[in-house]
Amino acid sequence: ERGGVLSTYVLALSKYREFMQANDFDFVSSLCELINIRPHVFAEALKRFPELRRLCISEVKHAIEDAIAPNKADAPNDSTAVTILVNSQEYMLPGNLLGAFIVIMSNWQKGETTEESEENNIMALLKQLVTGEKDSVLSTAMRNGKRAVSVGEWVLLATANSDIIAKQAALSVPDIFLPRLLLCCGMSKTSLVTMIERLSKLGESVSDPSKLYNELLSTSAVSEWGLQKGNRITIKKRLHGRIASYLRIFSNAMTDGEQDELNTIERCAFVTWLASEVSTATVKKSDSTTRCFDEIMNSLNSSTSTSLDEESFIDLEDEEIDLSIGERIVIDTCASEGHTRRSADSILTEEFIKSTLTAGEYDLLDKSLEQIKNDAFLRKKEVDTSALVTALMNSYASSNCDHSLARVVLKFVPQLSQFSCDDTLWQAIFISMAEKSADEQYLLSLVSGCVTHWSEQGLTACKKWILTQNDLKNALSMRLVIRFLVASSEQESIDCFHSCDKSMENAEFAMKIVLQYLELEMTSDKLLLPTCNEERNNLPDWLILTFIIAKSHQQCIVAMIMGTIDSNSSCAPTMYYVLLRLYLTFPTTLQWNDSKVRNYLIEAAKCHAKTSLRLRCPLDSQIVEMLHNLGTSPHTRLLQYATDCSKNHSLIVIRHIPVLHERLMSDGLGQEHTTTGRVGTRPPAALAQIGDRVVKVSILRWGFSYNESIWSSVLDFMAALPAELLFTYGIDTGVLLVLEDYLKLFYVHVMELGSEECISQLRPKYVTLVKSFRACNSVEFQNWSHSNIAELFLSKVGTFDS
Repeated sequence: ERGGVLSTYVLALSKYREFMQANDFDFVSSLCELINIRPHVFAEALKRFPELRRLCISEVKHAIEDAIAPNKADAPNDSTAVTILVNSQEYMLPGNLLGAFIVIMSNWQKGETTEESEENNIMALLKQLVTGEKDSVLSTAMRNGKRAVSVGEWVLLATANSDIIAKQAALSVPDIFLPRLLLCCGMSKTSLVTMIERLSKLGESVSDPSKLYNELLSTSAVSEWGLQKGNRITIKKRLHGRIASYLRIFSNAMTDGEQDELNTIERCAFVTWLASEVSTATVKKSDSTTRCFDEIMNSLNSSTSTSLDEESFIDLEDEEIDLSIGERIVIDTCASEGHTRRSADSILTEEFIKSTLTAGEYDLLDKSLEQIKNDAFLRKKEVDTSALVTALMNSYASSNCDHSLARVVLKFVPQLSQFSCDDTLWQAIFISMAEKSADEQYLLSLVSGCVTHWSEQGLTACKKWILTQNDLKNALSMRLVIRFLVASSEQESIDCFHSCDKSMENAEFAMKIVLQYLELEMTSDKLLLPTCNEERNNLPDWLILTFIIAKSHQQCIVAMIMGTIDSNSSCAPTMYYVLLRLYLTFPTTLQWNDSKVRNYLIEAAKCHAKTSLRLRCPLDSQIVEMLHNLGTSPHTRLLQYATDCSKNHSLIVIRHIPVLHERLMSDGLGQEHTTTGRVGTRPPAALAQIGDRVVKVSILRWGFSYNESIWSSVLDFMAALPAELLFTYGIDTGVLLVLEDYLKLFYVHVMELGSEECISQLRPKYVTLVKSFRACNSVEFQNWSHSNIAELFLSKVGTFDS
């Protein structure tokens, strides 16, 4: 390390030592405080760093043992201290120590890096504070007359990574928190079974189980749960739905021989009581549309493989009781395949959708679709949602693009279509909807949403279907197809035709769609080229798709672009722009040496000269550095390299001609202190009086002194550039400024200094370059010579430097 860093480190250690000595520093106390301040960060660190985990477990264990030692002298002076009962004797435990214990226990899990001593410490802590039903240390811990362990901390322990810890937490949690823990996600089967068995035993121990269970779900009990408030019926439905979900998940993941335990749980006292309470709860619905909704719910519920009543099945994506990632994986991988395929459209018909629209019951439609989505989510291979999705799309098209219905379509069509994606759906999205002139922005958003939700197999199948559609004649249809191809390629982070067989034919087909779309749009007088603010970002989809295809099929795409230009198509001017952008994007692979390609690029540069200056190229920084060095300290190897670049990448080099103009103007000032390689002279010094002082002033006149090698190298470099490009495209990039720099230099030495010998090496090269200018572009040469030379002879450039 550097000396300054090392010095600071040593001084900090010294200050820290003084602080510890002066304040009786307690490492364990600071460690526990840190764990409580950043529990999530610490939980992640405990998983990644075994040594840190062992240290924390060991320190917390020793601190708890010291706190409950029989001969403990003084209780900690801490307002957050916790009173615990160990063997009927009270002890005071620091609040941060208890919080650190809960974080460590809830995140510990036996693994390959677990040492025997670490596991022994965990088991000892578990036995000291958690083990024991009803009268465990944690369940009796108090702080200021209230429970010291909150319901959230019990949730952490009940969903601990270790099954042993989770089961012991389920055994020791206070009775009032048992229903709340059943609502949390990520529980193991052991923890779930343990809690349900405890609740059933509670009911069996009293004469009126229903009264006991209702008290556990009373308003006062629920207020301690930390969830959104709801009436007792709602809480019961949530509990019943959660238990049903868990049983379905565990049932799918178990073999037939392991089903007996779950069947016992279904028949236990608490689950039976909960099912009866839910089934007897009735909600009055009067209008016919709502009664139809009931039929949908009943049809969905009757189709489940679980014996539990699922009328109370709730949205598994609810914010308060969301399924964990692990549960979703279990659902995805363990879905049963032994049931018959069921069509969701037989439940939710297009007539029902229309009736909800007529009545304005959008919330009812949303709830119906939500239920179907949940059912399809749990039973992916049993539910056919294709006709339902098509019915939604048709209803939207026939509703004159109702914005309220559009929000429903955008929400559910991408999610429902992932379970059954076929050509009927693709026809509705890409062709039928577009022909009915639906809202363009909604359809583009719909396509993007579908790409996000569909599987890789669904995306591939849709691409293959698109490549069979040869009759796309609607501009909106083509734009939707282009958006899909672009979005799906970004989703996969690979070439969008990677998974197709005949990639060259598919690339040609996609490019034909782009060309047809451009021809249709050109007839509607729309501006197809990106605006000034969109030339680098927010590119149109058709241009992005062209770049994606060209990345792997460049020759094919370039040939199609040139063929479109040759055919004098209406989109030919746009093709010049596309060709120029392709060259600037792929400068090292596009065949500049091909005379036909080069001629088209030169023409494209002439047509879009000013636009090209605002675009970026991967070689820009390299060429700017080369030109800067050429105008600073030229030598033979650098000039040869610059000449080679001017031949291979002329179009890109000419874009940066202004760099040479800046260097020539800077060199002409003669501010360099060295005289090596410089030609000319400096004006004699003059005396100037400032107040009472006489100051010697060095006068600098532009052009009196210059570096001949720099100015000569620039002329050689420009002569190596193609004249037909330099004096056409270069007119807009700054070539005339460079030519005028030389005229200014000649004027100074011929007209003011009378020394033509100083420019004798430059004049022949400059004359050759100007003759090339006149021969290549006589019109521009005449305009330049008549408007600039006269102005040049009237100007005098000079600065003073003291």
